[in-house]
Amino acid sequence: MITIIALSAAILAIPLMARLLVAAIATLWGAALVIRSRRIARHILSRGIGQPNSRCDRKPSRAERRLLKQGLKLALDQTELRSLFPQSMARAETWASRLVP
Repeated sequence: MITIIALSAAILAIPLMARLLVAAIATLWGAALVIRSRRIARHILSRGIGQPNSRCDRKPSRAERRLLKQGLKLALDQTELRSLFPQSMARAETWASRLVP
């Protein structure tokens, strides 16, 4: 009798565990994306890319273009992940703010 109850509980818990595993992976991936995007934003701001006092006709260097491209790709990845897992991304931003101020 106890075996039947244990088996039925395990069968009922498998879908819940799968959802929790997916949510945990999405949260970890989201935290990594948030940390990387903050680092790239810090580099962009330190280089003065897009500042109003910079020359308008100056073409960005290859490194600056690479930073802007990485920032855009990360923003798109974050948007996609946020649309699929909104609660996980909110949790990831909280974790990232605790890990990297």
